[in-house]
Amino acid sequence: MNSDLHKQMVIEANRKSVGVAYLLWLFLGGFGVHRFYAGSTKAGVMQLVLAISVIGWLVLLPWLLLDLALIPGLIREKNMETISMVSGPREQGPVEAARRIETQADRRREAMLEELRSTGYKKERPGPSNLY
Repeated sequence: MNSDLHKQMVIEANRKSVGVAYLLWLFLGGFGVHRFYAGSTKAGVMQLVLAISVIGWLVLLPWLLLDLALIPGLIREKNMETISMVSGPREQGPVEAARRIETQADRRREAMLEELRSTGYKKERPGPSNLY
């Protein structure tokens, strides 16, 4: 079996669904089951402990309402974590690529400034057809 096909099969087998997370939130959300499903074990345990007491529900209800908006992000993070575990080291994201480009631009800028300093800022410019 091709290793890429194997990786894809492993990722698909371990992929989490936002729909399932919402169903778990709807029926078992008070016990934090949707958090366990999304891989947030500590938060799931905290919700489970809060569900035991009546006073805990005062904290748990707003938290559950907040989870309505947080579930897609939690599932996305869990799926990305699964992909990175299977694929090995993650490729450079847009932030790392932007830093690399910025670094290259900084190097070019510093080289140009050093050249200008060494010539005493009297460098001849090419004709008007060549724009910088």
